Amino acid sequence: MIDLLCLILVLPLAIVTCVFVVEAGLGMVPARPSDGAALDALAEGVVLIPAHDEARGIGAMLAGLFAGLPPAMRVLVVADNCTDATAAVALAAGAEVVERHDTSRRGKGFALDFGRAHLAGDPPPCVIVVDADTVPAPGALALLATRAIASGRPVQAAYTMTVDDSVSSTARFSAAAFYVKNAVRQLGGARIGAPALLTGSGMAFPWRVFARLPLDTGHVAEDLMLGVSASLDGTPPLFDPQAVVTSATSSDRGTEVQRRRWESGFFQVAGDHAGAVIGQGLRRGRPALAWLGLHLLTPPFLPLLALDILAILLLSLLALFGIGRGALATIAIPTGLALVATLGSLLLHGRDDLLKGWQTIPRYIIWKLGVTAAALFRRERSWIRTDRD
Repeated sequence: MIDLLCLILVLPLAIVTCVFVVEAGLGMVPARPSDGAALDALAEGVVLIPAHDEARGIGAMLAGLFAGLPPAMRVLVVADNCTDATAAVALAAGAEVVERHDTSRRGKGFALDFGRAHLAGDPPPCVIVVDADTVPAPGALALLATRAIASGRPVQAAYTMTVDDSVSSTARFSAAAFYVKNAVRQLGGARIGAPALLTGSGMAFPWRVFARLPLDTGHVAEDLMLGVSASLDGTPPLFDPQAVVTSATSSDRGTEVQRRRWESGFFQVAGDHAGAVIGQGLRRGRPALAWLGLHLLTPPFLPLLALDILAILLLSLLALFGIGRGALATIAIPTGLALVATLGSLLLHGRDDLLKGWQTIPRYIIWKLGVTAAALFRRERSWIRTDRD
């Protein structure tokens, strides 16, 4: 009876760990590269860039963007509640610019809604949302636009971070976790037909889908929420691993704010929608939608690993007395596989640079668990600009 009780108690944790293992395991082998150069002539739409006080960097960002912009695409910058020269710099760089001033409604979602209203009079076939501090790789915009238009569904790029030798170990390991979440697990989910998660930059929407999204919510994880909304609405996002969008790592303070904001939003969306998403997936006979709900119930890797290890330690003590050995195996096996899949995917994807300085991982773990605790108990309720200095 006690053995059964131990198994029942550990089973939910084992299930979400298995979700992580399936996604990370199936995403371990990188996708084969493809040539998207011929798609430039087919790509149509608008690149929509919400920007708040980005005058220092948006000029260089737009110069790189225009260098690889397909001929039939244009760029619209929403200068949102800016107190600097963002609008002037973007205009000088060749972008179309609209300015928004409403300090009572702050956040990326409101900026996107403003941009959508501006485009509604002459709607483009596709809208690609790109953050002002990110850089699409050559061919990424063409891939995103053509696939979104052809499928009638949102398409998410592989949004990852670049690092160099000057970044701190905290930023480096955070970039590693970001890569596993946004590139590896997304690829694994795509291989089983699960909806992609929208991750903020490099999000392409057919206008028909974009026109009905709930943008003006002020949600701290508006990208994740939009992906869930699209999935429930019958247009689950796709993931394109060949379309890559990158961002430089932030300062340690900026990294902490960014991760706390994202995890706050993740936990909020999970609490509000995971059960309903699973239920609708089962009722509609859509296992991919039910999988999205299970994904929402799966904590980020390090908090998940910490829970797994705590369960393993407690069950190991009980096992000394002949109790709960089946429960111990139930959680220990997927935990080991999760570790192998995480490390193996970074190596197979050629991102061993994100593992440099592994001696400082214990310090990073303590930092990350603190961020997660803050996200759980002191959740962000409003948008905060990430410090990139």
